[in-house]
Amino acid sequence: MKLLFGVAVALALFGCAGDDGKDGATGPAGAKGEKGDTGPAGPKGPQGDQGDPGAQGEPGEQGPPGDGAGGDSGVPVGTLNASCMKPCHTFAGIVEQWKTSRHYATYISNLGGDEVDSWTGAKACGNCHASDGPELRISGNVTHAGSQTGPVGLSHGQLNYKDSQNAIKEIVYAGQTTVAVVGCGTCHDNSPEHDPHVTGADYKPGAFPLRVPTGDAEYALIEKSSAIGTSDGTQAGNYREGNACIWCHKSRKDVTNYIPTTATSISVTSTTWGPHEGPDADVYSGAGGYHYAGKTYGNSSHQNFKKGCVQCHMPPVAENGGIGNHSFYPQLSACISCHKEATNFDVNGGQGRVKVKLQSLRKALNDKYLLTRNGTTQLSADDLKDENFALDESLPQSAVQSRPAIVPNIAGALYNYFVMARGSGLGVHNPKYTEQILYDSIDAAGGDLTNITRP
Repeated sequence: MKLLFGVAVALALFGCAGDDGKDGATGPAGAKGEKGDTGPAGPKGPQGDQGDPGAQGEPGEQGPPGDGAGGDSGVPVGTLNASCMKPCHTFAGIVEQWKTSRHYATYISNLGGDEVDSWTGAKACGNCHASDGPELRISGNVTHAGSQTGPVGLSHGQLNYKDSQNAIKEIVYAGQTTVAVVGCGTCHDNSPEHDPHVTGADYKPGAFPLRVPTGDAEYALIEKSSAIGTSDGTQAGNYREGNACIWCHKSRKDVTNYIPTTATSISVTSTTWGPHEGPDADVYSGAGGYHYAGKTYGNSSHQNFKKGCVQCHMPPVAENGGIGNHSFYPQLSACISCHKEATNFDVNGGQGRVKVKLQSLRKALNDKYLLTRNGTTQLSADDLKDENFALDESLPQSAVQSRPAIVPNIAGALYNYFVMARGSGLGVHNPKYTEQILYDSIDAAGGDLTNITRP
């Protein structure tokens, strides 16, 4: 009994470490809870493989024909008729050529400037510089104060006329445009029946005609009249398409009345005295300079060109259907048809000889206090050394304390210097006439004629 009691006490004090019992069976699943909020979208997965194309659908109805005038058939909607862009609106087309010209550069440089107002207001400048200047001149829509008829040769481009007081005046631009640009519509008739942007027709030769008369019997006038007290102009020749150039590229001065040989003295009162810039037609015609009594003047073979200025300044471009180059820069390719060995425009040293003559005449005139660059003093020693002859201007009487009276022959030499410096192309436009005029002018001004001859 004592033994059993001890065992019982020991078990009670130290416990008993028996095996763990097995887990009970899994209870039944609980009821489904409420749906939680939708979580944020995950990143876009990679694009799956493209499926097989579906079966081709039935063709739709044919679209309506295009409305291009003159086409053989309509152009389906969405198709570009590239032929309508030729020869103007292509990468090497006429418009792109024009954008390299001085006409375009002058337009861009004067946009928004004061110069535009001076060219397009109620002044003479707009006759050539305004976008519609030639158009208005051709229609006779110009202003001519003191005269009922204006220039007798208005339809041939004449600018000057004689008013009721027998004074020689210049027609005034009568338009309203504020755009000073020589563009397509300035030279070409862009009325609706001729404008390809309106007609939609592909270009064909003659479809965009020049505004000025270009027939075989037509001619353009420079301003030089046949006698003092008259205003009849001088025919520059029958140069067809070249007539369009002559309408504007001339002196604007009637030298017969501007420097009358009967005058005792000529007043040179401003820096703008003399011919306007670009008097090319006065040289090319072989008639626009101041001619000295007892002298005869001739022309070169260049005056035999059928199209005049166009011959060298607008040779045909094959890629543009043979239409002339509209950059208007002279092309050496036009020269080598006659001057086969030419590598530049100084053919047979002609330009070099003209430079020598211009330098001699310039010095003689400057010694007489007749030339300036700044409007107040003679040309400097550095000015006299350069060959920028076209930058020289007339020195006004107001800037000279004492200057002898300028007789007609001296004024004629000054006038001729400006004509040849600004419009001879250093003699290229009319080599023989240029050298003859310069020789006689140097002689009249008392200049140096050493090693200078008259052709």
